[in-house]
Amino acid sequence: MYELAVISPTTNSIYMKNILILSSAILLIVGCNQNTVECPEVDMSTYEKNQATVERMFAGFQNGEIDPSIYASDFIEVGTGFNENDRGKEETMEQYRIFTSLLSMDLQEEVYLPGVDSVNYEVDGSVRYYGQWQMQMGEATQKLMTYGSFEFNEAGEMTTLAHYADWTATFNALLAENPEIMEQMMQAAE
Repeated sequence: MYELAVISPTTNSIYMKNILILSSAILLIVGCNQNTVECPEVDMSTYEKNQATVERMFAGFQNGEIDPSIYASDFIEVGTGFNENDRGKEETMEQYRIFTSLLSMDLQEEVYLPGVDSVNYEVDGSVRYYGQWQMQMGEATQKLMTYGSFEFNEAGEMTTLAHYADWTATFNALLAENPEIMEQMMQAAE
């Protein structure tokens, strides 16, 4: 059996209003893309400078070198894992040193995007990225899909980093294939 949808005058006007808004947005986008409508200039210089800082940070991960000058003194790495606390600059630097001493990391297929502020939706200099890291420990290799967001102060120093990926599962999978490294870590913890 087929059912007929009944559209009331109120529902119909909501549909029409939504279609009008969507059509206007499409016309604006197409018009801006075809240079038939005046589109506002967006200053991307701060974003581009901050993106270069993020790329420098990732190059450091890949080379096993951590540059503390990238990070503001009040830097916070947001704890995005299960029951994970936020970390300040010193704790984060130590964690990065440990990771880069145990792992080889290679960022692949990365995409950088400008962030916008939540009030007026203008580009604010923050950086977003999506990427896939190839993580290697000994002979074992794992791939890790990630999303990250980075905030900066006016001096261009990173103030906040939030990374979303299953780092724990990836690290544990690598350790499972490298029992000698796990044993060294256990001895160091004693």
